Amino acid sequence: MKLIKKIFKAGKKGVAARSKGKEKGAPAFDWPPGIRVGVYGHQNSGKTVYFTVLNEECKISRDLQISVIDNATSSEFLANRRFIWGLGTTSDVGTVVDLKGEQKFPEPSVRDKLLLFNAILDGDKKVSVVTYDYPGNSVSIAGDDERKDKVLDFMTGCDGILFFYDPKVMGSEVESQGHVASFVSMLEKLAPHHRQLPIPVALVVTKADVLPGFKGDQQSVLISSDDEHLLSEDFDLFLNKILVSERVATHPTWTGTVRNVLVRLSDFLRVVVGRTLNFQIFFVSSTGETPEKIGTDVGRSIYKPPAKIHAEGVKEPFYWLLHGILRNRKISRLRSIGRKVAVICLLFAILWSLPFLYHFAFLLDRTQQVEQEILKANSGNVFTASNDERRKVQIAYSRYENSKLVSWFFQKFQAPSGKIRQFYRDFDISEAVKKLDKLIGRLDIIVADSTLWPKLNPATDSLQVTPELEKLVADIQEYHTGDDETSVLFMRSDRVLNYWDLFTQYIAGRFDTAMASKILEQVDFNSRTHGTELSAPEEKLGTTFAAKLKVRAAIQEKKEIAQKASVELDDLISEINGNNDPEYRLVRAVERLQRLRSDLNPDTDAEGISAINRYLRDADRWNTRKTFTYRVESVPDNGHIHIEVVPNGGDPTWSWETQIFAGDEYTFEWKLGDDIHIAFDELKHPCSWGKNPSDNKVLRAKTALFELEGDIKFENLGKQISISFRPELRESLPRLKK
Repeated sequence: MKLIKKIFKAGKKGVAARSKGKEKGAPAFDWPPGIRVGVYGHQNSGKTVYFTVLNEECKISRDLQISVIDNATSSEFLANRRFIWGLGTTSDVGTVVDLKGEQKFPEPSVRDKLLLFNAILDGDKKVSVVTYDYPGNSVSIAGDDERKDKVLDFMTGCDGILFFYDPKVMGSEVESQGHVASFVSMLEKLAPHHRQLPIPVALVVTKADVLPGFKGDQQSVLISSDDEHLLSEDFDLFLNKILVSERVATHPTWTGTVRNVLVRLSDFLRVVVGRTLNFQIFFVSSTGETPEKIGTDVGRSIYKPPAKIHAEGVKEPFYWLLHGILRNRKISRLRSIGRKVAVICLLFAILWSLPFLYHFAFLLDRTQQVEQEILKANSGNVFTASNDERRKVQIAYSRYENSKLVSWFFQKFQAPSGKIRQFYRDFDISEAVKKLDKLIGRLDIIVADSTLWPKLNPATDSLQVTPELEKLVADIQEYHTGDDETSVLFMRSDRVLNYWDLFTQYIAGRFDTAMASKILEQVDFNSRTHGTELSAPEEKLGTTFAAKLKVRAAIQEKKEIAQKASVELDDLISEINGNNDPEYRLVRAVERLQRLRSDLNPDTDAEGISAINRYLRDADRWNTRKTFTYRVESVPDNGHIHIEVVPNGGDPTWSWETQIFAGDEYTFEWKLGDDIHIAFDELKHPCSWGKNPSDNKVLRAKTALFELEGDIKFENLGKQISISFRPELRESLPRLKK
């Protein structure tokens, strides 16, 4: 009902506004009824001659006929006709006869006059026409004629308008632009603020016989029916396309003339083009040829009509304008009928919609609102609603079913309403428990499959949860509502949501083992404290958490060990390569790298494992006996030495029987752990090939070979020798490189 009142109230306001508008825009002058045709033109633009010749032309025309309907108009046309054709009468001979007199154009209008006549179009359309002839000074921009307001009133209320332009003013830029400015001013009054022009408008270039290239009727209409679409373009495009059209371009002289006229009238045409398709440009001549100039007067030349007048294109503008006006009226009538039909349809729709509006906007809405408020209080979960709340819903739907409107018009709604009411009456929480357990079972499936777990975005440290998983958690949360926190639904959903909260923290913490332990403790606590209350799906969820997190904890621990080993390896590279102790590089570093290799993850530390393997492979070569070349750099007092390599703890046999002097190069085979025996014989000491030397030295370290390189001192003699290797031994030690 409120909606209906608003509609009628708006209608009353609209009627009041229209009435007020009519009062405000009421005409200041009283014009006769009929189609009002405006002819807007300045002094000497040919308005008077045009109407006179038009009247004569339409007496024998088939498509447009004019018949004057008042004496004043007949007298005006007759007087003008006598002037133009040079006719007079006499009765001196007793009989009234025509006399041939001097031809001349009528004097410029000094008074305004209404021209009333009937027009018949195409032999069947009869209309009454009212037009207005006035002194041309009344529309001058600079003039201040007392009839200016009257002309303006007539033009702004006309059904169509012809703008008369005298091409003889083209020689004066000031005069021509003054006429154009007046035209533009009138157009802006007809359609202000660039609105669409509401009436047919035509530009009539009179006295076209003075224009170069004008050939008559075939050039009267400028825009053909095929080119009417150009009127929707801007002026520059319109001008270019008109000049290349077949009607204009086939006559070069006429093309130049048309261009000059359109350019001179460009300010006027820019206002018209693009604002209406109901526009045309005509070139007409009321005499058919250029009149003879016979004198001058103030502000004008005086011409004599040609001996024979044959008008060119005079009918076309008036015929076109009347057709456009009738077409506009037909469209207006159709719009009026359309508005009336729309009003009738609106009233019918309103009356037909009243029961529906009342039913859907009030009756049904009020009933559903009771249910919605209760569901909203329980976060949309009906299972957590109290008995009193469910009883309120039953009463609301019962009243709805028993209302007369529903019984008469909306019987189909009674059955669904009854089912809803019965649902709240026969409510059983066991169904809700089953649904919650199904949701817990679905969550258990997700926990059991780590590929379905939420993914951690390392860039933002946020969890990316799939829409399906997000909806599943939201469905469980619907059971965690209501005032009764001791209910089965609330407590069971509370335990599950607690699991989920800890689980998301565990994933967000990059599988923190401390958080995993917390979840396992919670599972154990629930099992011990609420064992009899846990459903099978809830117990299964706890078991799944325990199993997955224990395995995950082991994986995580191994991952953490691998991460530490990777960091340790990076630190160890510089430590090993910077230590030149052979025993460290070949023994202790090997043992450390072997332990470190077992801790690394092959999937993430393949490069580190490869580096360790290369180092161990290079170090292992020192465990195999290979040949070394050495040079004795110095032996004091021309003595000599004997060298023999034996396995660790073994005794030399001195079977090589080789004396080694300073400057000599020799070779021997050695592997990691072998002992090296050195015997020194002085110059006069009896040589027994090392068995009874002057002094001896035993190198028993695991890397004894490296002790042989450099200076070796014999403590008993207080003498030392010097030995070098090619290449230097320490340059051959293995290096750790990634």
